[in-house]
Amino acid sequence: MDTEQFAWREILTRVFEGFETQRDVSPAWLTNPETNRPLKLNYLLPEVGIAVRMEGLRGRDQRGRPDEVERMRQREREVARERLCDEHGIRLLRFEVHEDPAGIFRSLNTTLAWATRQTAKADIEPETKLALMEQLRAARQRSDEIRASVHSPRDLQTWAELSIDRAYQEARNAPPPAPSGPLPRYAMQMRVRHRDFGQGRVSGLSDENGDQIVTVRFDSGEERQFLARLVFDKLRPA
Repeated sequence: MDTEQFAWREILTRVFEGFETQRDVSPAWLTNPETNRPLKLNYLLPEVGIAVRMEGLRGRDQRGRPDEVERMRQREREVARERLCDEHGIRLLRFEVHEDPAGIFRSLNTTLAWATRQTAKADIEPETKLALMEQLRAARQRSDEIRASVHSPRDLQTWAELSIDRAYQEARNAPPPAPSGPLPRYAMQMRVRHRDFGQGRVSGLSDENGDQIVTVRFDSGEERQFLARLVFDKLRPA
């Protein structure tokens, strides 16, 4: 599990609570003019002009470190993303998830302070302005409270687990998605691959109110349980 990635997603979700938040989006205006390809934002808060791009995430197909050519292309994307955000009045918060947490929190609070100043002088309805100012004040307070609990990268583990628990509860409460292919038949000792956790082996099978529970011991040594009806698109035979 990429602890830092999951942890920062949970932290930002809590800090941005109450705002209109778009996640993992590529707005129409965020297109690299050099390649005509869309660029991605992990978070976009259009009401207050904040965007977040987290670097250092482990994509499911990523292998090892990027070579020099890929680093150059990545830098070009970063420059284009920042320029386009600036042109559209958006403050881009960009950070490496493996950086020192204290520095990331400082950048986050600087971004929230910028949004507060911009909102204070925005030409919008007074009631809307007051509501957004209060939301930004509360966001800054939540950021400070979380920051007080994170003294080192090791402290991010708790937030990563909270992120996974949140995703599990959201998935469990949502209606089951329509299968995109035949449902896998899980069996003991079957090698499987999970979209987020990587490869592992089925170490247990049981039932809960008619739902099959699949226990997987991942190659990382971590063991997790899943409801089969919720993960059939994520947990596939390896």
